[in-house]
Amino acid sequence: MMIAEEAKAAAKVASLATAIMTKVILREGCETLFAGWQSRFTHAASMAPGFVSLEMIPAFAGAAEWRIIQRFQTVGFLEQWQNSPARKQLLVDINPLLGRSEGDLLDEVAPDFHSLSCVTEVITTEIERGREEAFQSWAESVQAAQAAFPGYMGTLVQAPISSDIPYWTTLVRYSTPEQLEAWLASSERRALLERSDPTVSHWKSQRLANPFGGWFPTEPDQPPPAAWKQTCLVLLVLFPVVMLEIRFLSPLLTHVPMAIATFIGNAISVSLVSWPLMKIAISFLGWWLTPDPKHKSRVELQGVCTIAALYLAEIAIFMLLY
Repeated sequence: MMIAEEAKAAAKVASLATAIMTKVILREGCETLFAGWQSRFTHAASMAPGFVSLEMIPAFAGAAEWRIIQRFQTVGFLEQWQNSPARKQLLVDINPLLGRSEGDLLDEVAPDFHSLSCVTEVITTEIERGREEAFQSWAESVQAAQAAFPGYMGTLVQAPISSDIPYWTTLVRYSTPEQLEAWLASSERRALLERSDPTVSHWKSQRLANPFGGWFPTEPDQPPPAAWKQTCLVLLVLFPVVMLEIRFLSPLLTHVPMAIATFIGNAISVSLVSWPLMKIAISFLGWWLTPDPKHKSRVELQGVCTIAALYLAEIAIFMLLY
């Protein structure tokens, strides 16, 4: 009776949404089989009418629980997908992979797009009109292979937003840059790319592993500056701003409540760092942020010495002022 009531509640919730989330908890040792199932599920969903996007993510790195988020243009298209023979068969197929028997898998309203602590490769693909089926068949093989690699943290597949933006967007997530690089450089992926038909699709990719993306723009074919370099540059710029605020701004705000005074100080700091100061610092140290590969070791050493000297200069100056 309880399961029936839960199913009714889930159906009612799903009927009010254009996106649902299906949770699965895998049994140990079935990662490879689940990778193959993911590829078939992705293929079926992306070919369904009204498809918007599909997101498969673990609860956390290495978790047995996975969340499958399916988004469609309208409630009608979503219900059509929920009731489709292809989806029902896929849910039957996954039962042997589940860690415990919970009866029918229940759908619930999906949350917003997730933000995970991982590195993401964004792949945009333009498919020739009428060749979608051929592309999705090839993409199914890619999904099965990448999902079996260590560190895999799920994917998001999104259909074209409109005819003006005819791109399929795929987000591939891994726990670390090294694990993502291992997949990108793998012989399995290279073999799959060799099998792709250039008359079917054209694609490009870009890395999203940049904690300060708005300050450090990159070209699509260029990796972003290393995270530790970005952090060093932010510290270089932020430290003098904070010290000047302590010296000149704080005395003016002594009678203002601490929360308001702190907010004012932070607002000024963020504004100064985000606009003039980071641009100046990046233009001054760009040679170190993205060094020429031919002279990388020498440039890295010169950059570290330069940053260290600038830190010492800032500290010395403010020690004299206070």
